[in-house]
Amino acid sequence: MSTCFNYHVKTAHTYDSVRRPHFLDWSNYPNPFKLYPDVERFRLLPFKGFTGETIDVLYRLCGEAVVEEIDFQELSNLAFAMNGITKLANFHGEPFGFRATPSAGALYPFELYFFVEGFSEIPDGIYHYQPVDHSLELLLKGNYREALESALCCELPGNFVALISTIYARSAWKYRARAYRYCLLDAGHMAANGVAYLRSIGIEGVAVSLFKDNAVNSLLGLDGENEFVLCALLPGEPPLYWGDEVLITASFPSSAPVVVKPIYEPEIVNAHLNGNLDSCEFYRRFPPPADQLPEVSSLPLSEVLLKRRSRREFTGSPMSFNDFKLIVESSLLCFPSDWGFPKLNFFIQVKNVEELPDGIYTVSGGRLALYREGDFSREISSLCLSQRFVSLANLNVVFTLDFENAPTCRDYRGALLEAGALGENLYLSAESLNHGACGIGAFYDFDLQAFLGLKKSELPVYIVSVGVLN
Repeated sequence: MSTCFNYHVKTAHTYDSVRRPHFLDWSNYPNPFKLYPDVERFRLLPFKGFTGETIDVLYRLCGEAVVEEIDFQELSNLAFAMNGITKLANFHGEPFGFRATPSAGALYPFELYFFVEGFSEIPDGIYHYQPVDHSLELLLKGNYREALESALCCELPGNFVALISTIYARSAWKYRARAYRYCLLDAGHMAANGVAYLRSIGIEGVAVSLFKDNAVNSLLGLDGENEFVLCALLPGEPPLYWGDEVLITASFPSSAPVVVKPIYEPEIVNAHLNGNLDSCEFYRRFPPPADQLPEVSSLPLSEVLLKRRSRREFTGSPMSFNDFKLIVESSLLCFPSDWGFPKLNFFIQVKNVEELPDGIYTVSGGRLALYREGDFSREISSLCLSQRFVSLANLNVVFTLDFENAPTCRDYRGALLEAGALGENLYLSAESLNHGACGIGAFYDFDLQAFLGLKKSELPVYIVSVGVLN
């Protein structure tokens, strides 16, 4: 098995492991914002504009769409949809900004960068998105298209690229070595928001996870160990690019550290570096266009992005079969990415859905199949560290990965990015129908594996609960 199978096993939760004393060092609480004190900033436009209805958009994620340039308002909207602050709350006497993208423990280990060209409002260059004031911070001025094409191993369509990185120390402050899982899931959440926004305005957004890591990191001034790029978002399926390596000699502005005392997790660094690529010798396989494109009425995506939260106040009331069908079909059956969709299997534990027997279901060939009949809500709740809301959910989607079909750490990255992306689709679809969703990264890995009857090489990677609200 791969290094990342060993990583996943080593970071598994057991009944004993979650009860070992673990004290959070609040004096080293990570700054959720990466701050560049001495850079030129460009304010973006407030989030606004028409978007399609959410369920309709999600059904069309893998449908045909145009590849074209976006304007400054759309660039502003995209940045906000991926990492904007949607709610301010009080946290220990200080204002705390919740983001458009969900994150384990609200620690927000991700950062968002952009390559842009051809906008009259801002110079061509490479930028960091700053959620604090919804602005772009200029890191490198100039046209770096050729360097980025060489690093991403693809010809760039359109006039922008969004790049998602992670600073794993933010998540490791609480979750230690298991944090790499959450960093990947959170990056998938952010990619899903970006793809959905682009599709909502008729543009073919795709997630790209295969590229030359060191080259991409160097283009953003990242060291590749404490912060590294996990995913890029492009406005169209890109052909491979085999150009010569382009070296960047420019100096980057410095940023303030996000933790006072360094946090280093060797298991994370080893798992990540084992998945690095240093050449373009790979094949990108995007999923074929989807053929299920019903017209569905739901809340607009723009409204859902603003109101989406991790919701746990499920009532246990019945959910209509139509809502269940729309949520599952629109969220789980396709995602436009290059990691070889589908990487994952999933099981759906169902309770109190009208016209559907309680039980655990699988999906094969786009059809629901009963795997085990009965009410298993208490068992699933117990396996999720006895969180009560799980037992009140109408569906708990358990994503699993068979490591025999994911032999490398790059495959592992793609699988957890996929879990995060599909999980965020569940958030968006549920919210658009006035239901709620909550992602769960903490569960008893081996006990859940045994409960589902998985083989030794297949392990759970993520769970998302969806339920009826008041």
